[in-house]
Order: sequence, then C-alpha cells, then structure tokens
Amino acid sequence: MNVRQLSQILNFRASGDCLHEMETIHHWSRARVGQWLTESGFPEYRKLFEDRNIDGAALCGLTEESLQQEPLNLTVASDIQKLVGCIQQLKQLHQHSAICNGQGPQLLPYKAFEVVEMEDSENSFDSDRELLSKTDDNQNTVYYSRFSSELRKTVLAVAYGALSHFMTSVAIVVAQSRLPDKKRYPPLPDIYLDNFAMIPWAYKVSESVILSLLALLCVILIFHKHRWVVLRRTMVIAGSIYLLRCICVTVTNLPMPEKHYNCDRMVFQDSWSQFKRILVVYSGMGMKLGGMKTCGDYMFSGHTITMTIATLTAIEYTPSRYRLLHLALWLYCFCGMWAILASHGHYTLDVVVAFYISSRIFMYHQTFANNLTMMRRNRKRIKIWFPVFYFFEKDTHRAVKNEYECPIPSIDSLRKFIKDRRVDFCLKQYTVFRHS
Repeated sequence: MNVRQLSQILNFRASGDCLHEMETIHHWSRARVGQWLTESGFPEYRKLFEDRNIDGAALCGLTEESLQQEPLNLTVASDIQKLVGCIQQLKQLHQHSAICNGQGPQLLPYKAFEVVEMEDSENSFDSDRELLSKTDDNQNTVYYSRFSSELRKTVLAVAYGALSHFMTSVAIVVAQSRLPDKKRYPPLPDIYLDNFAMIPWAYKVSESVILSLLALLCVILIFHKHRWVVLRRTMVIAGSIYLLRCICVTVTNLPMPEKHYNCDRMVFQDSWSQFKRILVVYSGMGMKLGGMKTCGDYMFSGHTITMTIATLTAIEYTPSRYRLLHLALWLYCFCGMWAILASHGHYTLDVVVAFYISSRIFMYHQTFANNLTMMRRNRKRIKIWFPVFYFFEKDTHRAVKNEYECPIPSIDSLRKFIKDRRVDFCLKQYTVFRHS
C-alpha cells in the first residue's frame, strides 16, 4: 500500500462507503507493521522495526525526530520524510474510518484551540503553537501547546545574556583589583600604540558607535516579524562570547597599554564594597561616557564584541539587497574599532582577537541554525560540544525570513486576543485528543 493507494482509499471513504471490518491500527502486531512497511515501499526497515518491537500503537506515535533517535537511528533523510508522510496518511485513514463507524474521538463542545497539522508544524517561526507528540502504552495522546516555545526560549536567552553580563562585571572588578604595577610592568610593545599618539576624545567616538548600533538593532527587533528569534540568537551569541572573555580576563592580567592613563589598582575593604563596585560596572555597562573608569580587562576588547555582534546582526536580518547599508555598517564598525585603538584603551591584539572570535562564533551559530541537514547528522556531537546552542536551536527547521510588520496590533486582533483569553482561562493548558 503506497501513498497513492492510501489517498484513493481516503477519497473512497469520504464518499460515505466505510469499511466496518477494517482492523484497528493500534491493535496491529509487529508482523502486521512489517507487512505494511513492505507494502509501503520500505522492506529494508522491516527487520529493524520487528527487532525493536514496533507494533501498531508505537508506529502511530513515531515522529521525524523519534525516527532519527534511539532505538531506530534512521539516517537517510529522504526515507525519513517519506515514512513520516505514510504514517500520517495511515493515521488519517484510521481516524476517518473510526468516525464512519461512530467511534470518533470525544471533542470539546466548542473550539478553543486551533488544530495544527503535523506537516505545518515544521516551521516553528510561523506558528505560535508547538506540536508535541507522546506515545502511551495503550493509546496515543497529542498535546497542542497554547503558548509559543520561541517566546519561552527568548526569555531564557535574555536571562543567559544578563548572567554573562554580570559575570563580565565581576571579571572586570577582579582584574582591576589585580592590576599590575605601572612602574614595574610598562606597556607591552604594540605596533599601533607605539607609533600613534593617544587621542583623548576617541573613546567617546567608540562608545557613540556602540550606542548607535544598539539603537539600530532595537529598531530591527521592533519591526522584524520574527523578533523573538533574532533577540534570542543575539543574546545567546553575545552571552557565550562574553563568558569566554570573563575567563581570559580573569586568568591573565596584562599591564596597561597607556602608561599615562590615570587608573590604579582598586583595593576593597570588604566583600560588600567589592559587590557595590560590581553593581556600578554592571549598571554602567563598562562604558566611560558615564564617568566610569575601568582598567585591567584587556584580553579581549568588550567594546569590539558589541560592535561586531550588532553589525553582523543588522546585516543578517536586513534584506540582502541593501548593499549600501551593509557597506556603511561595516565602515562604521571599523571606525569604532579604530577609535578604540586611538584612545589607547586596548592593545591591537585585543581588538583583532575580539573581532575574529565574535565574527566566527556568529557565523558558526547562524550556519548550524539555518542548515537542518547538519543538525541531523551532527546532533549528538553538537549536543556535547555546544550544549547552549543545542538547547536554543534544536527545534529549528529552516532559515529565518527577513519579513517586517507593524508591532502595534489592530483593534480586531486585540478583540480576538481578549476573547480567546477569556475562553482559555476556563480550560487546561493543553487540550487532549484521545484516539480510540
């Protein structure tokens, strides 16, 4: 029985000629499942399914993800897609037959949740409901989540970014308390710093570039249709890079790059005074425009990280035809990096390493997130070596389209939202559809 034959049977049953003697799929034995695999064009998987004790109930609960994992471990992408389609056709055939025989599932008297087809749930960015499938020993239970998983992951990503920012503030305070003595440890040799004089107002230029790029990023987040995905990825990438910077700043203390810069080692009387200093650095984002002086955190430049991530995010999530805008953003970003060196706030190595690490991690994250095939083939490896990335991107199925919309909802959508909320408060979080 192939897909075309199943479609013909569905059309035949839709005309009202139901076969009452049809065997219930959930009562199929392992041998019957193997026979169905052979008839559907998958004879090579018959022995595998029989050895793994896949009966009718287990067959109906199989999804694309479960076919790739233990105990089946299927690797051929085309076979997985075809097999999932055949299983869905088989389940629809069974459901239609049950309804014809008066054995349909018990539904709620009114429709409070929209039923989402399995094929439409692949794009997790275009739907606000997530399809979760679970297999029970006796029957299959399908849960349709009401709330978007993207929003929940975005909240966790923001918390992850805030935690990394706090850890960076801790590392800056610790580094300044261990700052090497300027008399004993002069600045290290540097090609740019040794040949160009310091420009006092250059640090204002660099931080103005950061603030303007962040403002542009906020505009993109407001009007982008998939704003939660963009925000989530930005926070995860920036948070991971800043955690790496915390390690580098803490383990090695470099001497100041400018010997005339008035910034001495900080000595704290107790832990409370040190904690208050951490809060000051955290609230000021480590910037000098607010009158804050920080030193000791030289490996590698945090200002360069922010510029690079903001620039790459703006280029990634704006249309590719805006080439002049992308070129202007790159020039603007490089001008900000030059201002960091002109102010003698970092070594040249700090800026180069920060730019390289930030751009590479951003590229790797976007490449893996936009390529479903690589995620499938390297799922276990990614889960071990990149657990944060795997947690936030494991449900990603396709690249994010650069689509924009007005963030202000219309009056009709607000009325519909309020009406749905009133109904939802009277229901459980999940609606359970039980198949007989």
